[in-house]
Amino acid sequence: MAPLPSSESHKDLPHHLVHENILPHLPFKYLNRLKCISKELHSLISTDAKFSTDQSRSVDTSSNGFVYMRDGVLSFFPDPALVGVPDPSLNFLNPTSFYDKIMLVSCTNGLLLLHGEFSRKESLCVCNPATKEMVFVPKSFDRDLYFVNKMGLAYDPCELPDRFTIVYPLLDHNRDGHLYRFNVFCSDTGKWTLLRTSVYLGSYSIARKPVCAKGVIYWCCTKHLLWYDTKKDLGGYVMLPAIEEKIHVGVNDGEITYCRAWVGGIEVWKLTGGSRWDKLHAASWDGMLDVVNFCHDMQLCCKSQSELFFMQHIIFPVGFDGQFVYITVRQKKDGINKSRFFRWETETARAEEKDQIIVWEPWLSNQIFKYANSMARVPQILNGTS
Repeated sequence: MAPLPSSESHKDLPHHLVHENILPHLPFKYLNRLKCISKELHSLISTDAKFSTDQSRSVDTSSNGFVYMRDGVLSFFPDPALVGVPDPSLNFLNPTSFYDKIMLVSCTNGLLLLHGEFSRKESLCVCNPATKEMVFVPKSFDRDLYFVNKMGLAYDPCELPDRFTIVYPLLDHNRDGHLYRFNVFCSDTGKWTLLRTSVYLGSYSIARKPVCAKGVIYWCCTKHLLWYDTKKDLGGYVMLPAIEEKIHVGVNDGEITYCRAWVGGIEVWKLTGGSRWDKLHAASWDGMLDVVNFCHDMQLCCKSQSELFFMQHIIFPVGFDGQFVYITVRQKKDGINKSRFFRWETETARAEEKDQIIVWEPWLSNQIFKYANSMARVPQILNGTS
């Protein structure tokens, strides 16, 4: 590739330093503007595979956040202005009559797995909303239409830039209990394969909200964390550190994290070595009461204010970025979908209200994922039979 056009600002910088050590670290929105400066920069940022890999490896923090789907539009927090992609409406996918029914199924390293109606055809789609690239995935069988929200997406632009994997856990019932098998789609074969690998959980547990870290996809299953390793074709499970309905399982710095809201407060855990949970942070609700303007007459009850606060509100942790736990809070008596949105700092245990956010019960309707704008190319699907 030819060197950048000479200018006073970079004429003394080596070519490799500009391309490999400076540009990949720039914020996503700035890179988008640079594409308009010259054909060479447009080619580098838009089509160069090595550059997209380097950029994916070192995504600027201003391009990071959390993503979920609301009314057919990608929505972001904590700061939509910094995180937002050029076309959150996903018009480049040509959504049709089901535009408000697009489901965000999974998200990994800048790629989204979506289900909806595109170009008047119900489809699974893997896309990069930052680059507006996409591929449509063949169905495996009709059962996918009802349980599509269980499908996990694995993609590593650094190790396997030309391959993504979709894993669909199938729950089988037999006289010995309940076990999961895995239906796997690989873009480099273009085929779905039902594997013999199975994981026995014993009790009935519905897999939900897939997340991926280092090529391993995880699903919450009540008291278990079901997993499937796409690199080794192995499956298994690990017990969750605590059983609670109001939890968030996500990824931070390539590690699986577990946040729970319970009567005692907030806890944050990290999965270490694939089997051990280490508690990172814990605090009571005391630091949040003033921010929420919660006050109760202590003379009328024997419970603490923190206990009353938890009993009278529906509280969900919806994200963890290493510094803050993001929380939605609404009063049980309100009966409305709009929740107040807070962030809780793990080091100081201070809470700050950010905004109001329309998020239904996250465990039921909304799939909320860690997201980073990425220039990663969407791997193409080789011809195969579904």
